Amino acid sequence: MSQNDNERIWKINGLELELDLEDADIFEKVMKSFEQMDADANSLDKVGSMPGFIRGYCNVHYKFYDRVFGDGTGEKIFGGKKNTRICDEVYDNFLNFMQTAVKKANARRFEISNKYAPNREQRRGKKKNFKSYNGGKR
Repeated sequence: MSQNDNERIWKINGLELELDLEDADIFEKVMKSFEQMDADANSLDKVGSMPGFIRGYCNVHYKFYDRVFGDGTGEKIFGGKKNTRICDEVYDNFLNFMQTAVKKANARRFEISNKYAPNREQRRGKKKNFKSYNGGKR
């Protein structure tokens, strides 16, 4: 049994972080991290200054990656920078990584299931042949 490791490795800012989205526990952890990120982001409305908002916004992202990959990961990804554009770019890259990994996993499962199932045209042909030998009855 082998799986393409590239599907499980997120490469960002010189780091390689493993995330197997086909593992139920890991996927659940990621979904809970998204939920906590939303809750953390909702508390940003209370921040008064723009620099305070930027720091808070970036901290939400730092904490998200810490929850998904382990403590200190946010710091490693961002190198201590507090920049909303960088946070958004990294987040977009992460969502793209997840989407690609899920699509590849689905395609692999589809390929496996189709490998052992006769194709639709073959099934239709068998039904037609059966009807002609059986006087049109099924």
